Amino acid sequence: MKKFVFSLEKVLGYKQQMLDLRKNELFRLQAQQNDMERQIADRNLEFGDTNRRLTLKMRDGVVPHDIAVYKGYMEDLNRRIRVLRGQRQKIMETIAAKQQEIVRMNSDISGLERLKDKQQKLYRSCEKKELERTVEEFVGRAKVQAG
Repeated sequence: MKKFVFSLEKVLGYKQQMLDLRKNELFRLQAQQNDMERQIADRNLEFGDTNRRLTLKMRDGVVPHDIAVYKGYMEDLNRRIRVLRGQRQKIMETIAAKQQEIVRMNSDISGLERLKDKQQKLYRSCEKKELERTVEEFVGRAKVQAG
């Protein structure tokens, strides 16, 4: 009897390759999200440090122009933080969509694998029956030739 061949093997292989690609994309997006988190934390620390320096200078006495410079810089930091948070939000939405896509692809692949297993069991069952029939024929011929 010939070897078992799953007719959708190429489709299964293709879907597995696409799943691997999506997982790599997800990993890259998660790295970007982590980078955004780090940048946001850095900007927040910078904002806190700048605010402390301004507070210390104001205790010692400072000219209004210096206060305006500090305030402008702090507003710029706030704006950068908002932009980074917006970018992080977009990345998080993309990650969620990618995760749903991966779940769907895993489901498709597991369905194909179940179908393959089912077809393999059927093939083995037919192969076993064929072998039994061949043995019975051989035994039957041997009895006829001996008798």
